[in-house]
Amino acid sequence: MLDLSAVGFGIAPPSQITLAPGSVLDSFELRLGDRTIWTGNAIVVRGGEERLGGRFTSGVLDLHGLRLGITFDGRLALLREQRDLLPPEWRAAVADLRQLLEDAKFELEETERREVHDPLRRSEEEEELFESLRARWSGVYLGALVALHAMSKSLDVRSAQVAQAYASGMLMPLLAACPMHRRAYDKPLGYAGDYRMMELYFARDLGDGLFGRFLYSVTRQYSLVRAVINREALMRGAVQEAAEAGGEGPVRILALAAGPAMELRRFVEGVSALDRPVELILLDQDPAALESAHRHLTRLLLERHYGMLPVTVRCLHFSVRQLLKPQTPEEHRVVGESLADLDLVYSAGLYDYLPQPIASRLTQLTYSKLRSGGRLFHGNLVESPDTTWVMDYVLGWRLVYRTDETMLALADCLTPAVHDVRIIRDATERAIFLDVRKPG
Repeated sequence: MLDLSAVGFGIAPPSQITLAPGSVLDSFELRLGDRTIWTGNAIVVRGGEERLGGRFTSGVLDLHGLRLGITFDGRLALLREQRDLLPPEWRAAVADLRQLLEDAKFELEETERREVHDPLRRSEEEEELFESLRARWSGVYLGALVALHAMSKSLDVRSAQVAQAYASGMLMPLLAACPMHRRAYDKPLGYAGDYRMMELYFARDLGDGLFGRFLYSVTRQYSLVRAVINREALMRGAVQEAAEAGGEGPVRILALAAGPAMELRRFVEGVSALDRPVELILLDQDPAALESAHRHLTRLLLERHYGMLPVTVRCLHFSVRQLLKPQTPEEHRVVGESLADLDLVYSAGLYDYLPQPIASRLTQLTYSKLRSGGRLFHGNLVESPDTTWVMDYVLGWRLVYRTDETMLALADCLTPAVHDVRIIRDATERAIFLDVRKPG
């Protein structure tokens, strides 16, 4: 079947069938598996070896009913497969987690209905309430996620796929009240970790109703959420060290997959004076991320420093593929000339999405762009049971987690040989950075 509409069809005919336009098809049937989905008369409107097209002449096909039937059949088949493949104790653990969320939702919505809050005091009152509830509830919730992470390790590939559909269907109707869960699941820009998602990590008091805001406050306790928030200080420190280093000429800093550039916003906001000009180069495949970061940075430079701080901001709409395999003369020019003589190249979450061979090639490329004495500072998250299970099985957000050893392996073949290489960890120890110094 190549095409199907309410009034006709297109098929790739078997080689032994040849029908000329105008041929009448009496008692014609369309079958889906062992089901007949349409029967009647039709006429051939296009004949050929590669495609045969026909028009129904005795009625139309109810596409909506067909789609509904297929959807129902698919859901029933998935339900049977879930029962066959998923261990009963695994499904029970997911159901218990749903009940935990249902109970919290019920109690918080009842509280919201009963009490009238002064909107000027809501934030303070809610934080006190949430702090009290988290002390009793969060440990149970996060413990359930850790247990499911361990239980899911034994699932084979197909069982894991079925498990993802089961967990998402059971939990997302409740977790969607939290804007972080909802955006990661919906992926409005095509991927979960977009720049707006990163901004949500640093926001406060978000969510649909009291339950949604409570969930948001709990989500900020996930290990990897805390790591994302804490790693900003490490990157900001690397930027500040490069900007304040002695020497002549401008300091050139490249942020790969810059996203919202929170660390650069806070650096510009906090610095008072610089002895050398600083050129900030933001590279990202998302033009909206670049526009947002540029807007915030230039506003800070104008409003806080009155345009007197010697910092310039340049944005490059570029992907990792373009970096590694430039195709056009302009792409070659950017990689060869614009990204040269850099003092610092850093990234936060880019390596979370790169297989080891691609990460190795990117490390070699960025190392080659450093001037003598320059620094690479590439981050990666560490697998964390209380967060990884939700990301994998509920949100469809899979990352490439690395260890100290796999991060250090990225620096093995760098030339010239590195002056110094080590692993730096954030305060949570769930975000690790490959810290490489070029000789100089």
